[in-house]
Amino acid sequence: MHDIHASVSVVVPTQNAGDSPYELLQRIRRSLQPLGYTFEVVIVDDVTLGDTRESALLHAATYPLRIIESPRGQGLAKSILDGINASNYDLIVVVSAELRAAEKIPELISCVQNGADIAIGSRHVKRDASNGSNLFRQIAHAGADLFARTLFREIRNVTDVGSGFFAIRKDVVMRAKLNPAGDNILLEILVKGEYDSVTEVTYEPSERDAAIHKGEKRNTVYDLRHLSSLFWRSGEFHRFMKFCAVGAVGAVFNLLVLYSLTEFGVFYLLSGLVGIEAGLLSNFFLNRSWTFKDRGTQGLGFVLTALYRDHAVRFVGIVLNLAILWLLTSMFGLYYLASQVIGIAVAMLWNYGGNQWWTWETA
Repeated sequence: MHDIHASVSVVVPTQNAGDSPYELLQRIRRSLQPLGYTFEVVIVDDVTLGDTRESALLHAATYPLRIIESPRGQGLAKSILDGINASNYDLIVVVSAELRAAEKIPELISCVQNGADIAIGSRHVKRDASNGSNLFRQIAHAGADLFARTLFREIRNVTDVGSGFFAIRKDVVMRAKLNPAGDNILLEILVKGEYDSVTEVTYEPSERDAAIHKGEKRNTVYDLRHLSSLFWRSGEFHRFMKFCAVGAVGAVFNLLVLYSLTEFGVFYLLSGLVGIEAGLLSNFFLNRSWTFKDRGTQGLGFVLTALYRDHAVRFVGIVLNLAILWLLTSMFGLYYLASQVIGIAVAMLWNYGGNQWWTWETA
């Protein structure tokens, strides 16, 4: 258990709030005061929303309330980070201004007090059959979600990456170099924060919060600028470039073995098979010792399992490559070399995803 006393800073960004934070302040106090928590509410106010600020000031005398101004147009995520930095206590709860489930705040706090570094309020939203008509948006969201979870293994087990309701220990973010863009601060914290454990607490959102959640799914909760920035800052871009470099080395090794054996009189198809396997083994051991060195690939049993997984992934990659070569050339009349380049690119992305999700995972 972490040494966290019952003192809590509740950070509330008001960029999407209505004119009055009074109802939210009441709900926060009703959830925390009976349990004996010492708390403060830090409202982070966009300077363009003067009505919210003036309304909050009216309640400053009766609530432990502070108001932090956020620069115009900097984005919700950076505003929340400003509020966290300005907070007085080591246990932080971030609450969206639309939250109606304030009774869940003590449960999130309890999770952190009992060992979790991050406790996330995960929205349970019932599916609306009327939304099924927009299949393209659902596919786009699912694709963006799969892409993000492939890049960042830290978020794979989190069901609500876009939640604006969570509790953290302050040192999770204070030693991390955070630079969020857009509205999703939780994604930034999960990828760049310093923590060991995450837990989720499911809650039923209000109609407004549910509508916002569905809106996030329509527009995706992943901001392309933010994903690109995280891809670079997290080191995953460099991992991807290493993977590509290893693939290039494997291809050269494949060709050298093919050429050498064939020149020594071995039948070229047999030489080709040996060359393919030589390239695969080269890729595997270079990736193990360089690209995925941080995955802790120790022990003969793990190495053999990873070797089998890698071959399975790359076999599917070869099939994809050949299928795309045939489809684009025979069915669509594309020049075969152009088809092959596209096939190689798709196979490479498949191989990288398979290595990220499966080959180098111990489970």
